[in-house]
Amino acid sequence: SSCTTTTQPSYLFTLFTGLPPPSSENNSAAMAMLLPHPVSSLAPRVPRYPLPSRLNGRRRKSVSVVQASWQELAGVLIFSAIPFTAVKAVANSSLGEKLRRQLSETKRDAVEKSLRFKALAQKAREASFWYGRGRPCWLGPIPYKYPSYLTGELPGDYGFDVAGLGKDPVALQKYFNFEILHARWAMLASIGVIVPELLEELGFVHFVEPVWWKVGYAKLQVSGSVQLINLSK
Repeated sequence: SSCTTTTQPSYLFTLFTGLPPPSSENNSAAMAMLLPHPVSSLAPRVPRYPLPSRLNGRRRKSVSVVQASWQELAGVLIFSAIPFTAVKAVANSSLGEKLRRQLSETKRDAVEKSLRFKALAQKAREASFWYGRGRPCWLGPIPYKYPSYLTGELPGDYGFDVAGLGKDPVALQKYFNFEILHARWAMLASIGVIVPELLEELGFVHFVEPVWWKVGYAKLQVSGSVQLINLSK
């Protein structure tokens, strides 16, 4: 029986560990290695969720941010709806009806004046020397086959379109509008040139040097690729 008692721990140790059996004096130590260790009730337990308070804090913070966002959105919607509500209330009132009648009458008068103005402008063009087929052209008396799409209806049309840019009626109207814009900018530029000179001549303002032409001059005083970019614009 003593042999059975001494060999049983060795057999279990070899079975579970795959190592050679220890000596007889180490049987108790081997059995201690195989048996599970009891956990003391006084040992600190590791919580399953280590930081629940922090997570709850983040959750509460996100909820508060969402609530604040909804409050701001509600305020924006309310304040943006006030003008529309006021306009609708005025439109449905007697004052709104009166304003609509006045606007309709004003629009009708404006349309009639516009039609009369267009008719007078057409008569003036027909009577003018600078409009129509008989207008002076850019080559004067030299015979030349001028483009058929340039009929002299537009101001400044002297039949000059050697590149054929005005063949498309839409493009021709676009270039006409661009020319008007360029003329307006030129008039503004002339005012910017004349006014500073007059102010200095009259003694109201003294400029150290002429400043109106320094703007274009400064654009040319750059180097390298920057100059090329500015010139390409």
